[in-house]
Amino acid sequence: MIKNGLIILTILIVFTACKSKQKIVVPKTEPQEVLEIRQNDSIEIFNKYEAKILQKVEDISSYQNPITTHFKKHISRRALKAVEFKEWRKNIYIEFTLDKYKRLTSIASNTSSAKLENQLKKAFKKLSFEALQIENFDPKYKYTLVIIQDLSGIPAVKCGVKAIGYIPPIYQECSKENNYQSLNKCNYMYITNFLYDHVDLSYVSSLDIDNNHQILPKFIIDKSGEVVAAKVESQNKEFLESYYKAIMKLPKAIAPAKLNGTNDYYGYNFPTSIKNIIRNNNDFKKFYYQRRFEATDIKEIMKEFVAIEYQKRLNKLIYKVGF
Repeated sequence: MIKNGLIILTILIVFTACKSKQKIVVPKTEPQEVLEIRQNDSIEIFNKYEAKILQKVEDISSYQNPITTHFKKHISRRALKAVEFKEWRKNIYIEFTLDKYKRLTSIASNTSSAKLENQLKKAFKKLSFEALQIENFDPKYKYTLVIIQDLSGIPAVKCGVKAIGYIPPIYQECSKENNYQSLNKCNYMYITNFLYDHVDLSYVSSLDIDNNHQILPKFIIDKSGEVVAAKVESQNKEFLESYYKAIMKLPKAIAPAKLNGTNDYYGYNFPTSIKNIIRNNNDFKKFYYQRRFEATDIKEIMKEFVAIEYQKRLNKLIYKVGF
């Protein structure tokens, strides 16, 4: 997404604990060191699909093409020599978007060097678009152009001969968006708000709130528009499994992602905190509205809320066992 930003669903819940005179006791906890990051079980499927997506940006490249020649003139030897490749960053590339008149609307690179990024942007803005092949032009595309590659551990300017264009999946709520930025933002808002209201907050503990524990979700949408795999990391094993289940329930997109006009896989990465998830959950918003004048510390209201949710889950388990 879609904002690194996706439309709010309302779930009506009666907060019986708030209406009764019985006080919910929130266990007192002392902040501890941040716990080890864990991940959901069976991530092999996710890793397989992620590798396929990352491989797409390599495409066709060569030492002898107008784009490679152009960038060689604008990238200094010092900046090139300082390039560091990682397991997740094997190529240095530029990402850019265009409006319906093919005017540049955004440009960025995946390099960690501010100096190299500046050189790449300046060089790209001087590049003749006649030399750049763009297939299936659409303002909803974000384009990727490979500039520097890792050749046996040595950074080399070896550019792609055409820009690779991706259109994100399109959800019903975002069907009227007509450019990449607005579509990406809409998708982000729709997906994150769906997840805010479909995770089980009864698995959140006071320690998660005190220590600001994180949720690091990645997931992949297949060629039909459905979530096919996910990888979720957090310090809270039970909650991350609940988050994983919520991701897998995400409704199917009305149109899948496209790579140069062809249906393809698409990956999303939405890192956030557990506190942020609670804060944006619709049920918590209603609870906070009721409690905001009685308790001034939002952290304590969060703890009370998750304690109530935990008690509700226990009551359901007791009911199932008893009947």
